[in-house]
Amino acid sequence: MAKKKKQSAADKWLAGDTTYQQQLANFNKSLSDYLAQFNRQTSITKRDYADMIRQLNQQGAQDRVDQQNDFAGRGILKSGVYAKALGDYNTEFNAKMKNLQTGQSDKLGDLSMQKTNFQRQLDLEKQAAKQDALRRRAAKLGVS
Repeated sequence: MAKKKKQSAADKWLAGDTTYQQQLANFNKSLSDYLAQFNRQTSITKRDYADMIRQLNQQGAQDRVDQQNDFAGRGILKSGVYAKALGDYNTEFNAKMKNLQTGQSDKLGDLSMQKTNFQRQLDLEKQAAKQDALRRRAAKLGVS
């Protein structure tokens, strides 16, 4: 069985410091709100990416059928000209797909970095609030 860590005098005082506790509550609310916004933005990014991929795939399929029909109508479907045109289209299509994937990765990476930065800033603010609370305590006790 793990031993329960004894609470320090400073921790006991901080637990009773209403100003500090209100600041912590505000920080926790800010984090909760930020995480909700982060999750929403992440979901929107993933949804939009899936929609764009679906649309691009649908357009690609239709373009290939149209291209095939065009070359068949001209009687050159079995020619190297059609094969080259199809190869060129597929190269362009794959580049568009890669650009979409890169865009999504970049957006999700940016969101993640912003979240990390927000959490770091919040941690710094929590530490500053704790130090302020301890200074208030020291001032009450006449310790400098």
